[in-house]
Amino acid sequence: MLRLTATEVARSFSRIINRVGAGEEIEIVRNGAPIAELRPASSRPTVTAAQWRELMATLPPVDDAFAHDVEEGRAAFGPPTGAWPS
Repeated sequence: MLRLTATEVARSFSRIINRVGAGEEIEIVRNGAPIAELRPASSRPTVTAAQWRELMATLPPVDDAFAHDVEEGRAAFGPPTGAWPS
């Protein structure tokens, strides 16, 4: 992985984006510490709205005890302890 400073990336942004578009991964550092990574966008398969609706229609129905199961699960874990850990 190529390692560049934030200043180098800023000065040559178009060239850097072209390299990333060609498949290269780039680590950006500031004062020697990594702050970001640039890599090509992944080509994950997407689900269309129609496919999502079809998938949801094939799920089994929620039974009457579902709310009770959720409450039992919440009680087992206890109350939230604060903000999400970062």
